[in-house]
Order: sequence, then C-alpha cells, then structure tokens
Amino acid sequence: DGNYNKESEWFVFDGLILSVEKNAKLQNATSPIANLGEYSLKLSGTASNWYVGGMGTLPQIDATGYQSFDADIYGTGPTSGKLKVELYDDDNNNKDVEVDSSWKPTFDDSFVTEINIDWTGWKRVSIPIKDFKIEGKGNKVWDPNTNNASGGLAKIQLIAIASTEKSAVKFNIDNLELGVS
Repeated sequence: DGNYNKESEWFVFDGLILSVEKNAKLQNATSPIANLGEYSLKLSGTASNWYVGGMGTLPQIDATGYQSFDADIYGTGPTSGKLKVELYDDDNNNKDVEVDSSWKPTFDDSFVTEINIDWTGWKRVSIPIKDFKIEGKGNKVWDPNTNNASGGLAKIQLIAIASTEKSAVKFNIDNLELGVS
C-alpha cells in the first residue's frame, strides 16, 4: 500500500533500511507478475558478520488454511542477499512469543526458511509451509488457529542477510501473502 508503518504496522530492527520505491524506476520494471503494484518496499543495509537487520509484524490472526508463503521479489543480481522468513504460531495461546537468549521460542514454534536472491528483475516466490524448518519448543505443528488450542499466527519476521560477510543487501519486495495452495 506504499506505507509499511500503517495498517499492518511493521517494526524495523538493527541495520535494515526500508524505503518505498516506485516500481516503474526499477530496471526491467515490465513484469509478467499479474498483481505487481505501483510501489514496492526496498530493503537495504550493510552487513556485519552476514547479518543486516530485519522487520516484523504481529498479525494475531487465524492462519490455519494457509499453506505457503508468497512474495514478489526484485533482485539486483547474484549479490542481492538473502531473505530469511520466520513465521511464529502461538502454541501456548498467550498472544506472545517468548524466546531464550538465542532468540528461539520457548513455548511456541517458528517456521523458518531462507530465500537466496541471486537473480535480476522480478520473480514470484512461493514456498510451502511444509518445507519450512521448524524451530522452537512448541508442538512442532503448523496450527496457527485462534481457537483454544493455539493463539494464531503471532508474529512474522523478515531478516536480511548479505551474500558475503560484510557486503550490502539490496532487493525489493511486494505482495507479501500467505497462500492457500
């Protein structure tokens, strides 16, 4: 929607720099992607020990029927960087994700995957949740519902990782979605 801090408010942490960019300005802006918007979110920043920073949101929604993470990603070549996706379900139903000193959930699950952005131009990426690595100390099941068994999808985090230990990341994202297939 051209604004990452309103209506689906996202928080930003560490060295990640976010900016809204017109898609028409991007190289190869013509795209076969059907729903590419007028704007996308540019993620940039310089790494320290591969890590740049991240962004997240606390949707607190019932995401039971969703089976994939989908996004349109604009890469700037082989050194664009990586996007680490973390989805947290709330297994102890308290609308919070408690973590230990290494940032792993102590009562809930996190579903984690990394996307190596090594292409130039727009690409639609769809990753089945069943292909995500499961971390944390929850029940090890994708069950982000809001009934009394679980508190729903508690948190989403996107983390930028560089392609080398001290390089920069630079890529754009649009149409972040949870998919049904």
